[in-house]
Amino acid sequence: MAPDPAITPDGLTAEFQRAIEQVRTGIQQITDGFNRLVGEINDIRWLLGGAVLLWVKGKLEDAQDGLRKIIEKAQYTVEHSTPVVSLILTSFDWLNQVQKPASAAAGRVPVKGDKLVYWKGQAADAYNAKLPFQQAAASDMATKADFISTWLFTIAKANVDYAVKMGEYISLIAGAVTQAAVDAASVFGVIEAINAVADAAGDLVEKALNQLFNIANRVVDLLKNARDATASINNVEKLSGPPAGTWPQAVNVG
Repeated sequence: MAPDPAITPDGLTAEFQRAIEQVRTGIQQITDGFNRLVGEINDIRWLLGGAVLLWVKGKLEDAQDGLRKIIEKAQYTVEHSTPVVSLILTSFDWLNQVQKPASAAAGRVPVKGDKLVYWKGQAADAYNAKLPFQQAAASDMATKADFISTWLFTIAKANVDYAVKMGEYISLIAGAVTQAAVDAASVFGVIEAINAVADAAGDLVEKALNQLFNIANRVVDLLKNARDATASINNVEKLSGPPAGTWPQAVNVG
């Protein structure tokens, strides 16, 4: 299926860039929030017993490992955002500059030359004999152009979906870490704050990574179709010439 006409390159690019900015902001909030949390705990550590401090240390180390995993994925997404914008633009360029003209050309090739009602003789017969081949070639061009257009757009959209979902999860995790840092300012809130960060860095990160993994796999599967795309373009069976592999001309000049 070709891109929804309601989706524009500017709109899709803007959606992607908003998601990237959300990811970038979330990374900073997670980093700042976690550092603040550690600072708050250090300020009141003298009020905590040795056993509690040991528990806190273990929890913080586990949380830091979990947060590091999602931050690494998020940073990679931000650092590799430029090629996605190019892919979005390319997919629409292919749609507008290749797929649409090819489809229009296919629609203009007549099934037979009946419109030329007064044209008779060997030339007319030769022309009519070539028309079915031209119709097949034009339809084949339109089909291939639609396939490539849809393929490129689907990859671009999957990348946008990945960034949007990443932004959503990063914001949720950042919110949990920031709130934990606030709660940890009170000695009575330390335990709850540590548990909140542990949950965010554990269950929430795991859910995020699983969903992002599924979207990433979808992109990989689409990229594997590059072989099909290449095979589709290289298949010139409908371009019967002569010579083979060229447009089936009704009249060859020169």
